[in-house]
Amino acid sequence: MNSTVESSAQEKVRKYFRYVVERHKLPSLPAVAGKVLQMIQDPDLNVQKLSRVLSDDAALAGRVLAVARSPYYAQRNLPTTLVGAVQVLGFRTLNDVIMATATHSLYIKENGVSEQLWNHSLAVALATRILCARAGARERDYAFLAGLMHDVGEMILVHGDPRGFAQLVHDAEADQCQVKDKEQEHYGFDHTQVGATLLEAWNIDAQIREAVLNHHNYETARKDPQALLAILVCADYLASRADLGFFSQPPLPDAELLNAIGCEDEEKVSAVVGQIRAAYEEESALFRPA
Repeated sequence: MNSTVESSAQEKVRKYFRYVVERHKLPSLPAVAGKVLQMIQDPDLNVQKLSRVLSDDAALAGRVLAVARSPYYAQRNLPTTLVGAVQVLGFRTLNDVIMATATHSLYIKENGVSEQLWNHSLAVALATRILCARAGARERDYAFLAGLMHDVGEMILVHGDPRGFAQLVHDAEADQCQVKDKEQEHYGFDHTQVGATLLEAWNIDAQIREAVLNHHNYETARKDPQALLAILVCADYLASRADLGFFSQPPLPDAELLNAIGCEDEEKVSAVVGQIRAAYEEESALFRPA
């Protein structure tokens, strides 16, 4: 694709994104969340000061405490204060919790497609975290957020046309093709491009944006089986195997990609699928929209 055509395609995506933001009043990052994310970047950050800012948003503060007290962190003495919760989580995980909370605002209540998309996104987030740990991936700090946000572009499309997008995904399921292909036919672009535009607007790390943009590009993923993109491709597939997919099941990853995450045979794949399902059942109450 030459630079002129690529620039035109990007502008088409940005124009649609602006249309959804303005016409459908797409939620932006809450003020407290934005402030905390900014504070986390400061190497001289004071935890007490950060906790005071967090306390200004009761819902966000409650979720931070709930996550810090969850079985995943296996604390003998559960934190009872925000300061303690932040110390348990660390700034990278706190960043993930805040972004998960902000992302909740994009999901539409009492909308079946939106609900299934959220469930899938959470499952892929947990799967990416599990697989990065198994593979010893160098980008493991980005794992949860990359998984959580990998299909966020589809939520923008749901906001833009809820009924039309619901029909589109059902057509993809009936035709046994990828939703991404139907999006290209209908819009002239797909959810990976829209998602990358949102992540750019929210100033999310470039590594995550690249993984989200390319998570259907298996050829690129094969170039580095231990990179975040390759892990995300496998996580998307394995979440679907755990019955937490989004309509059409992604293609089976190459053996080299599965080998890199210790899934070289069906027995090990099944074991990891069970681990993903268990993690989802354990943590979904913490992240599911109210």
